[in-house]
Amino acid sequence: MIQITVEDLIKNCKAKLLIGNKDAIINECFVNSNDVTKDGCFFGIKGKKTNGSLFYKQAFDNGASVCVLNKIYDLDLNGYDDKTVIIADDPFYVLQSLASYKRSLFNGPVIAITGSVGKTSTKEMVANVLSQKYKVLKTSGNQNSQIGLPLTILRLKDEEVMVLEMGMNHEGEIHNLSLIAKPNISVITNVYDAHIGNLGSRENILKAKLEITDGMDDGTLIINNDNDMLNMLSNNIKPAIKVMSFGIKNQSNVMAYNIKEGITTTFDIGDIKDFKVKIGKIIYNALASYLIGKLLGVSRSMIRNGINKSGNQKHRLEVINLNNNSILIDDAYNASYDSVILALEYMKNFDGKKIAILGDILELGKKSKFIHKKIGSVLNKYLIEELITIGKHSKYIGKEAKKGGLKRKYIKHFKNELKARNYVKSRISEDTVLLIKGSNAINLINLVEYLKEGLNS
Repeated sequence: MIQITVEDLIKNCKAKLLIGNKDAIINECFVNSNDVTKDGCFFGIKGKKTNGSLFYKQAFDNGASVCVLNKIYDLDLNGYDDKTVIIADDPFYVLQSLASYKRSLFNGPVIAITGSVGKTSTKEMVANVLSQKYKVLKTSGNQNSQIGLPLTILRLKDEEVMVLEMGMNHEGEIHNLSLIAKPNISVITNVYDAHIGNLGSRENILKAKLEITDGMDDGTLIINNDNDMLNMLSNNIKPAIKVMSFGIKNQSNVMAYNIKEGITTTFDIGDIKDFKVKIGKIIYNALASYLIGKLLGVSRSMIRNGINKSGNQKHRLEVINLNNNSILIDDAYNASYDSVILALEYMKNFDGKKIAILGDILELGKKSKFIHKKIGSVLNKYLIEELITIGKHSKYIGKEAKKGGLKRKYIKHFKNELKARNYVKSRISEDTVLLIKGSNAINLINLVEYLKEGLNS
C-alpha cells in the first residue's frame, strides 16, 4: 500500500502547512468541491472563470480533511479546527507534483495510451486483459487531461499495474503527462485529423503524440503499423526504447488473421483462435492489448478471456434496445471523421430503417467544412434513409448528402440537441435503427438519455 502524507506534500511540492496535522494521510483527491467525499483532499485550482480555492468551506462541509489552497486574504477557518490547510502559490502545480512524487514510489509497470481515435476503448481493453492476472488502476472515463491523469495516479493504493490514458489539444501537453507518469510501455493507437485545428497538420499531431516517450528512459513503444503516419515513423525515438508494432495489413510484430466481420467480428492472433470484438476496427485495440499482455506475462487463455469480455462501454457503439423492435446505437461519446465512418460501418450490420443523427466534429479549424462535407459525400454507401444533423458545422453533411441522392425531405438540421428532440422521437417507428454520433460538447448524450426515457417508459 502506497500512502503519502501532508508532510510528503510539503517537502516535494512547494507548499506550506497553515494549520493541521502534517502526519495526515492524503486520501483520494478532488478539484471540484461538490465531488469531495469523506477524508478527501481538495485542490483549489484557479480556472479561467473562478478560483477553486474560494470553495474551501464547501469542500470541508462535504467531508474533506485536507485543502490545498492559494493565498486567500479573508480565509475564515472558524469551526474547521480539526482540518488541515496547505497554502501554495499554485495548487495546480502541487497536484501535478504530488502525482509525480507518488509515481516515483511505484515499482510496477505503467502503461500509457494515446491516439487520435480509440484511446479510451484501447485503455479499457488493455486494463481488462491485465486484470486477468494483476490488480489494475486505470483512468476513469476520459480523465486523461493535465488534471485527470494526476488525479488517477493519486488514487493508487495497492494496485500492481497502472493503465493511463493521455489526451491532448495542443503541443506539449502529452510531454507534461509523460514526465509525470514515466511510462514503461506506451501505445499510440493512430494519428488522424483530430485536433488539427489546434496543431495545423497531421505531421504536427504525430509530433505531439510522440511526446508520450518523453518520460521514458527505456521500455517499449507500441504503434499501429497500418496507420500511414505511424508506418512512416522516423528513427527519432530514443535508442533505449524498443519499438513494436501491431497490424492487419502491414507486416507487424503482432497481426490478426481469419477475420470474419458482422455484428460480432471474430479473428485469430497467431495460433490463438476465436477472439471476438464488436467491429473490425476494434481488432486494433485487441492487438495492442494482446501485445501488452504478452509483455507482462499474461497467459494466452487470460489474454483471450480479457479481450472477449471487453463488452459494451457507455456511449461507445453501445447498442440499446428500444420499443417497437427499434435499436439505438449510442456512439455519442466523441467524434472524428474516422470514428464517424466506423460507426456508419457498424450500423450496416443491422436491419431496419436507418436514421443517422450526426453532430458537429469539433477542433477541425479550417478543415471543418471540408471534413463535414466529406462525410456527407459517402453517406449513400451506408444505406442511410434519413439524416438529422445537430450543431453549427454538421449542416454541410446534409448539403453534401443531398447531392449524393438523399431526398431533401429526409434531411433536417437543428442548432442544438434540445431543439431536435421532438423531431427525432417522431421519426422512430417500428424496426428503426438509430445512430447518434458527435463530439462530446454537442451534448448528444442528453439526446440519448431523452430517447431512452421517452421510448422505453
